[in-house]
Amino acid sequence: MGLKPKNTIVMLLSPECYVPLGLLLFLLLLPLLYGNPFYQNLIIMIFFHGTVASAWNLVGGFAGQVALGHTAFFGIGAYTSTLLYLKFGISPWLGLLAGAAIAMLIATGIGIPCFRLKSHFFALATIAFAEVMRFIASFWRDLTQGGVGLLIPFKPKLGNLIFQSKLPYAYVALGFMLTIILASYVIRTSRFGFYLNGLREDQDAAESLGVNTSRYKLYALLISVFFTAAAGTFYAQYFLFIDPFIAFNLNFSIELALFSIIGGLGTVVGPVLGSFLLTPLDVLLRGWLGGISAGLNFIVYGLVLMVAVTYFPRGLAGWVRRWYGPLIQKLPRYGEWKPEPPVKGTPIFAVEASQSTSGSKDSTLFEVQSMSKSFGGLIAVKDVSFEIKRGEVLGLIGPNGAGKTTIFNLVTGFLSPDKGNVLFKGEMITGLKPPHRVCGRRIGRTFQLVKPFNELSVLENVMVGAFARTQNAKKAREEANQVLDFIGLSRHRDSLASSLTIADRKRLELGRALATKPELLLLDEVMAGLNPKETEEIIEIVKSISDHGVTLFMIEHVMKAIMTLSHRVIVLHHGEKIVEGTPAEVSKDKRVIDAYLGEEYLA
Repeated sequence: MGLKPKNTIVMLLSPECYVPLGLLLFLLLLPLLYGNPFYQNLIIMIFFHGTVASAWNLVGGFAGQVALGHTAFFGIGAYTSTLLYLKFGISPWLGLLAGAAIAMLIATGIGIPCFRLKSHFFALATIAFAEVMRFIASFWRDLTQGGVGLLIPFKPKLGNLIFQSKLPYAYVALGFMLTIILASYVIRTSRFGFYLNGLREDQDAAESLGVNTSRYKLYALLISVFFTAAAGTFYAQYFLFIDPFIAFNLNFSIELALFSIIGGLGTVVGPVLGSFLLTPLDVLLRGWLGGISAGLNFIVYGLVLMVAVTYFPRGLAGWVRRWYGPLIQKLPRYGEWKPEPPVKGTPIFAVEASQSTSGSKDSTLFEVQSMSKSFGGLIAVKDVSFEIKRGEVLGLIGPNGAGKTTIFNLVTGFLSPDKGNVLFKGEMITGLKPPHRVCGRRIGRTFQLVKPFNELSVLENVMVGAFARTQNAKKAREEANQVLDFIGLSRHRDSLASSLTIADRKRLELGRALATKPELLLLDEVMAGLNPKETEEIIEIVKSISDHGVTLFMIEHVMKAIMTLSHRVIVLHHGEKIVEGTPAEVSKDKRVIDAYLGEEYLA
C-alpha cells in the first residue's frame, strides 16, 4: 500500500527529515563560505576523501571484507582516463566510465578467487595486487612514462573536467560524495544491504539463510570499485598529474580504512564523518610541521583510532546516533504519521507449510541413504540411513562426538559426504553446495554454537531470513514482526542481538530460521545451556512449530525435550546408527543405556 499525499507531506516535514535536509543545505553552501583557495582545496579534499572512503566502506564495512589494496582500482581509473585524454582526446567524463569499467572487470577476476580467503589473508592478497599494479605502472614506461609521470595540459573546459577556479571542483566532488551516500543508503535499507551485514557478522549463518555470500561480496566490490575508479579520474584532472607512487599508494588504502573505522564502520555517513575529522587534521599537521611531518599523520591517526575505539566503539556515527534520537523527539512536528501496525494472525511460515501440496502427510519428505564421512583417519559418520515423514519430528541423540552435527552439516551443504545419497521430496540433493542452495529448497537450520548477527537488531536478524523468500523490505519487515511475536521476542525487536541472553539468542536463531519458511527445519541443540523454565518455553515453541505443519529434525541432549517432542528417535554412537524407534523403545534399549543414557536414567 502506497502512502497517501497527506502522509507524504507529514513525513517530509517530520523531524526525521529536518537534520538530513539541514546537513544537505550546509554542504551545498560550504564551498561558498570560503573564497580562500587554501580552504576551498581543503573542502574539495574532504569531499574527495568522503567519496572514496564511502566506496571502500561498501566492501570493507558493509560486507566486512577488509581490502587494503583499493588504491589499485583508484590508479586504474586515474591512468585509464588520463591516457585516453592525452593520446586520443577522449573526454575524461567518458574516460571515467571506461576506467570504472576496466577496474570492475579486473576486480571480478581478482575478487572471485580472493574471496575464498578469509581474515588477514584476504587483506594481504589485496595489498599484493596493488603492489603488482604499481610495479606495472612503474616499468611500463612506453605507456605510463614510469616514475616521470603523466602531465595533463591545463585546458579549462567542462568537457575536460578542468576549471579555472576551485569552486566547480568542489561541487563536482560534492556531487560524487552525495551520490555514494545515496547509493550506500539505498543499499543499506534494501535486501542487498541486509545480506551484506549478515555475511559480515557470520558467513555460515548467512549462507544457512539463503545468502549467496560469494555473489553479494562480488556485487559490493564492483560497486565500490566503480566509485573508487571514478574518484581516480577526478583526482587526476584536479591535480593535472599522475604517477605510479600517487596512483597506487598503499598508504592511501590504509587511510580509507581509517576514515571508515573512526567514522563508523558499516554505516552510511560514518566515512564522511571520518573525512571531516581526519582530512583537516592531516592538512593542519602538514601546514604546521612542514617536511618533518612525513609519516606523522599516521601516528596521529593511530592516536585518534585508540581514542575512538576506547570512547566511541561504534565510531563517530554511533556517537552521533546517541544524541540524534533524543534531539528528534524534541523538535516540533507537523501532523502525526504512524506506520501501519504489524499483521497479526497465523505465522507466515505456517501458512507456507499448510499450502505445500508436494505430498501427503505420511509421505517421505527427507531421506538419507548409506551416508559416510571421514576426516583423515577419523570416521565421523558411517553408513547411516534414515527417513523423515512429512509433519514428523525426528530426534537425533548420542554422546558428544558421535557425529550428530556432522550429519546436519552434510545434509545442509556445509560438508560433502564421501558416499551415500540425500533426497528431499524425492529429489537428489547429495552434496548440494553452497548452503544457500539448500535453504532455497526450503530446508532451514540452527547451529550448535548460536550464531546471531550481533551488530544487527533483533528485527534485522529475522529480516535477513525473511529476505530468502521476498525482495520487498516492507514485506520482510512484516513477516519478521510476525515471527518475533510467535517466538516471544517482540519486546526486544529494536535491541542489538549482542545484548540478548543466551536463551533469547536461541529463540532469535530459531525465529531467523523460521523466517525462511522451511518445510524441514533442523534444530541443533536449541535447548543447550538453558534453565528448566527456559527449556519448557522452548519446548512449547517447538511443539507449536510442529503443530503448524513444519517437519522437524532435532539434535538434543535434554532427554525430556526429545522424549516429549519426537515421534521417532535415532541414536548414534561412533558415527554409526545403533538404534531407531519410538522414544519409549529407545529409552529402554540396552545398547542406548550402555552407550549414552546410563543406568541412572533407567532408574
